[in-house]
Amino acid sequence: MYKFYRAANTTFEDAYELAECLYNFPDLHTALTNYDNRRIERTAIIQTRSAEGEKRYYQPTQQTNQQSQQEREKFQNWVYDYAPNSESRLKPWKEKVEV
Repeated sequence: MYKFYRAANTTFEDAYELAECLYNFPDLHTALTNYDNRRIERTAIIQTRSAEGEKRYYQPTQQTNQQSQQEREKFQNWVYDYAPNSESRLKPWKEKVEV
């Protein structure tokens, strides 16, 4: 169920970043280009992690479950600690997850 919360959270992030770009850049093309640059890496990471989570869900083992729980907690902290006007939005989730 937490995936729905993450999607809602990401939607609010997108809306905030888009509003910031539309307000701070002189034309639509520049604003949208900057919006893409600000969001593409973070959203790609979230999508990839979601797909990896689906694979782990359907192939559970005890070791995978323990690793998954720890990874999920770290990743959730990264997702929910997002601060649009700080360096945290620029700090990507670099840790690799074994599937």
